[in-house]
Amino acid sequence: SPEQVRAAAAAFRVYVSTGPRDAMGDYVVDHAVLTFLLDPEGLCRDCYGRGRTAEELARSVREHMENYEALPAE
Repeated sequence: SPEQVRAAAAAFRVYVSTGPRDAMGDYVVDHAVLTFLLDPEGLCRDCYGRGRTAEELARSVREHMENYEALPAE
């Protein structure tokens, strides 16, 4: 739902803005371009912008997977 999208954007501090509509009612959405790495608990472990290469991103994900430790059970 639109409310869930707004809540997710706020939770991850993602910038989103709807631009002005043109004569046909179309518009551009300005937004952050980020990929988030979440662990199995749903915690954000890393964030990748457009400046990262595929190799850098893959290396980072591998390192996070190799070093992952689950949170202690409550």
